[in-house]
Amino acid sequence: MSNVIEEANWKFHWRLTESAGIMVYLADYKGKRVLWEGSLPYVTVDHQRETLDVESDSTEVHGPWWTPLGTRTLQGPVRVQSFRGGVELSATFATGPYQYTQLWRFHDDGRMCPWLTIFGPGVHDQHTYHPHFRFDFDLDGAKEDAFERFEDGRWQRVEHEGWFPYSGEADEHGNVWRQVDFGSRASINVRPHSWDDAEMFAIRYHDGEWAPFSPRSAAGSQPFPAAYVGAEDLDGEDVSLWYVAHVHFDQSFPYTAGPWIRVEGFGK
Repeated sequence: MSNVIEEANWKFHWRLTESAGIMVYLADYKGKRVLWEGSLPYVTVDHQRETLDVESDSTEVHGPWWTPLGTRTLQGPVRVQSFRGGVELSATFATGPYQYTQLWRFHDDGRMCPWLTIFGPGVHDQHTYHPHFRFDFDLDGAKEDAFERFEDGRWQRVEHEGWFPYSGEADEHGNVWRQVDFGSRASINVRPHSWDDAEMFAIRYHDGEWAPFSPRSAAGSQPFPAAYVGAEDLDGEDVSLWYVAHVHFDQSFPYTAGPWIRVEGFGK
């Protein structure tokens, strides 16, 4: 199967990584570059105790625990399937009692949906799952972009890198964060999936700060991506975005987490 897919106004490359799921890179919409690279660096799991059994008389939190999603945990082949108005790339992974299906859906109207479905015999109501998605969007080049969040009823420019949780505010289309290109005024709009308890980290890009191979660099250290956050300027710089969902177990499992992403004002 080719690692280049050209369909539904999109052209993108993909590869299966060792620990970050399916990575999509060099993604163009209507002939213009949108995404330099996107991946799922890891999914961490918090549960009540070191075993999978629920202990009703204890509220002590254990974890997070982590297993890489990649070549060693892949179940079956990577799949490509067309649907009306788009194309989907998917793969299923099994890590102990947990199972995950990673999806990349591309729609001909400019929507892109990097999602993760969580299921398997290990899920129960003492668990919280934390999928970490990483995106390096390149709207008409790596630089000359700005990052904004919707707050106090309007879009507001974010000057410095940091952590920006979803507060419940969104624009009329449900968008909470966006990356805007200065020259074309095109934008990448991001909104949380239904019921996602989500947050966004906006970080100035540096070589070596790509998707790490574990959630922490050392025991007791700050976890990624928070470990990358400083006080650097974002305006006009190359920015990487980390979307982190916090999925609390309920009766609706299996649950699909991840952002809705839409390209606007680009490739017309």
